[in-house]
Amino acid sequence: MGYTILLIVLVLPGCSYFKGAKKYDEKGIENALISMSEEQVRSRYGEPNMVSKTTTDTILWTYRPSWKIIPDNKDTMYIEFDKGKVIKVLKVR
Repeated sequence: MGYTILLIVLVLPGCSYFKGAKKYDEKGIENALISMSEEQVRSRYGEPNMVSKTTTDTILWTYRPSWKIIPDNKDTMYIEFDKGKVIKVLKVR
């Protein structure tokens, strides 16, 4: 009985440690794209699903997951370029 309690006490904190280890900083990944060129982004993510021009004369690339069944913006990534460099990244969660 005593060994069972000791085992539970040792295993439970370990489970929560691994649960937290799976999380990663998506904001850091998005910020890593800032100042990348169009070619660097294209080599990392491939061709965008849509390219458009904004009202402020910047270029907006849209990446949508190909596996979507319901048409919504979840997991869509928008990358905005000014003079060929990334200035803003938005990933819808």
